[in-house]
Amino acid sequence: MKSVRAACGLAVAAAALASMATTASAETLPTKGAQYYQKVCAKCHEAGIGPLLLGRGLPPETFIYFARHGSGPMPAFRTTDIDDATLKELAVHLSNSSAPAGAK
Repeated sequence: MKSVRAACGLAVAAAALASMATTASAETLPTKGAQYYQKVCAKCHEAGIGPLLLGRGLPPETFIYFARHGSGPMPAFRTTDIDDATLKELAVHLSNSSAPAGAK
């Protein structure tokens, strides 16, 4: 009886650890949208060419609109530039982001 309880306890502990490891690795991997931001958007939006996007708290739809339609010097990005799924991930990433340290 004790060995059955011990085996069950070990199984539960192993499952919990596996779940934590999966969650931790998923949280540390950037989404395609976050990767796109670093690869493309940050070149202007973190260099003072375009407005700062991180930490603005705007809804994802705002970022999607401006990405597809452009504004001033910012070009419109076609679906051949960024697909709809990646754009949505990018917009959610920006919407949920915190402002960089020292940002005004």
